[in-house]
Amino acid sequence: MVSINISDNKTTGEMDAIDKEGYYTNVYPSYPGGDKALVNFFEKNIQYPSNASENGVEGTVKISFTVDENGKISLPKTTTPTIGYGLEEEAVRVFKKMPNWKAGSLKGKNVKTRYTLPVRFQLEG
Repeated sequence: MVSINISDNKTTGEMDAIDKEGYYTNVYPSYPGGDKALVNFFEKNIQYPSNASENGVEGTVKISFTVDENGKISLPKTTTPTIGYGLEEEAVRVFKKMPNWKAGSLKGKNVKTRYTLPVRFQLEG
């Protein structure tokens, strides 16, 4: 079983927090159709890596990526310690199939944002 925990991303703080590369970090872009559609997308597209399944490996892979002012997603990278067994590669593979998102907006203007998506790999008991 693979799940997406959207609630892990909601942080509080300055709305205009910008990282050193000029990306807003507390302004949230959204997946077309909302959080439920994002969960459905991953459930339909992700496959638990057989190497991980055979070895009983579970864990959460966090994918950090950018969403530009037009909603284009890019620059995926995993930000958690490596679990291995194909989990990181599978999370990124499915990420690359996602459509563009709705850009984050600040004061009525679309802005480029950085977003982290936690993908939880869990074997059914």
